[in-house]
This record gives sequence, structure tokens and C-alpha cells, in this order.
Amino acid sequence: MKQPLQVLLIGAGTRTRKVYGPWLSGLPPYQAEPVRPLAVLDTDTEAARNVARDLPGAAAARPQDLDRILTGSRPDLVVVATPDASHRDYVARALAAGCTTLVEKPLATTVEDAFALVHAAEDTSARLLVGHNLRFTNVHSQVRALLASGHIGTVTGADFHYTLGMSHSRSYFTRWHRTRAASGGLQVTKASHHLDLLAWWLGAHPIAVTALLEHRHYLPGKDGIPADADIHDSLHALIQYTSGATVHYALTLNAPAEGYTCTLRGTEGVCTVHYDARSGPHTVHLHTNSGGDGARWRIAREEGTHAGADRRMLMALPQAVAPGTPPNFATAAEAALAVATGTTMYDSSRQGRRLPVPQPTAPGEPR
Repeated sequence: MKQPLQVLLIGAGTRTRKVYGPWLSGLPPYQAEPVRPLAVLDTDTEAARNVARDLPGAAAARPQDLDRILTGSRPDLVVVATPDASHRDYVARALAAGCTTLVEKPLATTVEDAFALVHAAEDTSARLLVGHNLRFTNVHSQVRALLASGHIGTVTGADFHYTLGMSHSRSYFTRWHRTRAASGGLQVTKASHHLDLLAWWLGAHPIAVTALLEHRHYLPGKDGIPADADIHDSLHALIQYTSGATVHYALTLNAPAEGYTCTLRGTEGVCTVHYDARSGPHTVHLHTNSGGDGARWRIAREEGTHAGADRRMLMALPQAVAPGTPPNFATAAEAALAVATGTTMYDSSRQGRRLPVPQPTAPGEPR
């Protein structure tokens, strides 16, 4: 019988209550998963106690307890599910203790912090996994396989337009995400989902961005929006990749539906994806230059948070912690590039010009 994966959970907020808590408590569909929660750590001790109470054997802990737990208990996995701007400190300390770490996306909120974590991962034998969970959604895995098999040839361009529903949109402007200092803005905290997915599909790195960010719907100090809300609510960007592909990316808030349409144009055809974030089904239409209407797939939305992606990601964790190649997880460098693309959107919009996307240095290069 497998030894249970011993897990330290950092963060007792909404993400933990919806995703990591049920996983660590062994609730369906995780009842067969060999995991053992060691502790729940949070700056809010009452929140930590509330989560730990439902996890057999787990203790509630405070940030000052972190180094003692890392060195004394030697967790097999540290999960960091705290507000975005705090990721760097927790992840760096876990890696320095030699603990494999899963951090929620985005990896960080600034290029400096993201690249620092890339280097921290390079300097240790511990593995850093980034929870870009959209990679695990059934439809996204299928699209990646279609593109990798060359059904539409080399992708030369794409249009990716994501819409956020009204209540979901507004929540970003009333919670801690509402300031760029805390979340990096929607171009980081939300768009990093999609930017990572696009780079993963294309098998390429972003190299330049031209962007326009605007305030259209949620104005600071009006209609119940806190006065300190400084993030933008309308994003448009043109992103160039090392493969030669150019992608038009848009994020629209205050929309009646939630999900996206993505059209990927290749040298041998076109692939169009419709992703329904709320109910499904998702659809994929493959039209090749050889003629005909092409192939169509209707793909059911799987049960659970993020269209079933969270369940697939969590069930892959034991394999990801073991030696070998972690299935589908974003690397630190890939996640850092998603952050760098988002922050470059902001800089490009502010300066009104095309800007290069900063790149993390390769191992051995001067930092």
C-alpha cells in the first residue's frame, strides 16, 4: 500500500474551502487518494482552525510556525493557496527546505518575484509545480493533442476572447483582488490562466506585447466599488510568440455568459474552441484545407470546480511528486512567462507602444 502524501496547506481562504479542503478530507471523489494533512497555516488563525477542524489529524498553524513545520515534519508536498502577492515568500521558504511545492496561479504578481522563484526552483532539488489548472480540463487536453498532431499544420495566429459573468466580474473589484499591488491586476490574476494555456497549446514563448487596458464598468468609489480599486476591467492585447504566431487576446467583464471562444488558424486548417465555463458542453470544430465540413466534437463539462480541472489536477499530484515528468503541470519558467506577459500588457498600455516580454535567464546564465 502506498504511503500517504503528507501535505502542509498554506492558506485557508475560498480556494482551500472549495478545492483543497475536500481533497485533504477524503471526500468523494478523493476517498481513495492517499493523502495526510499535517497542518493548515494562515495569518487568520480562526480560519486556519476552521479548516483544520474538518481534516483528520491536521493542526492549525501561524506563519511564524512555518520553518518549524518544514524542518520538523518534512512534508512531501506544500500547497500555497494564499493571496497572490504573498506567494514569493512562502514558496521560496518551502523550496529552501527541500519541499516539493504546488502554488496557485499566478506564480507571483510581479516579474521580479516570478523570476526569483524560477531561480529558487533551479537552486534546489525540490520540484515547483504551478496550478495552471486549465491544462487539466478535458477539452484543453484534447485541443493540445490535436494541435501537436499537426491537424491544422503550424499555428500562425489565433483569437482568444474570454468573457466573465456579471457577479464574477464584480467580485474582483470588491475582494482583495481589486488592487494591482495585491493581485497584479486582471491581466495577471485572471489572464495568466489563458496566457499559460495559449503558450502550452502553441508550444512557444511570448516575446512581445501591444496592449490596451481600460476602465469601463467598475469605477472606483462608484456603485459600491471601493475607492482603492485600481485594476482595469477591459483588456485587449496582441501577443507575438517565438513560433511566429500572433494572438489577439481579449478579456471582457460584465458579460451575460462565462467562457471563451478561441479560433486557431494554421497553415493546414482552422480549429475553433467554444468553452462554456458554467454548464457545457464544450465544442471543438476542426476544419482542414482538404475540404469538407471537418470534424466536430461535443465534450461534456466535467463535474467540479473549473469544469473538472481541479479534480484532475489533484489526482495527478501523487505522480507529480514522485520522480519523473509531472503530468501537465506548468513549470516555474512557464508560469513566470504568463506573469511577465500580463505585466507587459500593463506597461504597454501605459506607454502606448509595443514592448518585449521579459525572459527568465536560462540555468547557468548571469542573473
